[in-house]
Amino acid sequence: MPRRASLTTQETRDLEMLQEEVVQRRSRPRSPQRIGEVVSKWLSRRGYGQLRATAELRELWQSAVGTKVGRDSRPGTLRRGVLEVFVRNSTVLQELTFQKKQLLRQLSAHRHDAQFEDLRFRIGAMEIEENNRTTE
Repeated sequence: MPRRASLTTQETRDLEMLQEEVVQRRSRPRSPQRIGEVVSKWLSRRGYGQLRATAELRELWQSAVGTKVGRDSRPGTLRRGVLEVFVRNSTVLQELTFQKKQLLRQLSAHRHDAQFEDLRFRIGAMEIEENNRTTE
């Protein structure tokens, strides 16, 4: 037991409350949890759900635009039905702008759980990915 003479009254109360909580936790048995629930909580805390959603969105984008345009563009975030797409240069931006309606139809047809209402194209830095370095 720590020396209580050097503790203030507030610190003493806090210490007693913590000790009571430790005793309660030790005496209260926990009920078993399903492994799926535990794994789901762990994945959401680590942010893997967001990574998986981003990967699925990239695959969907690649299937909609094809490999040629897919190398020069990548999807960003999907907010309120608007998908932000980053492109390498203004030529690709213009080409995708001309294909906007067709791309929206393709994206909506492949993924029914998300609403694609609009596409916004922005010129931005492109990540270098090994699987996009294929030559045609």
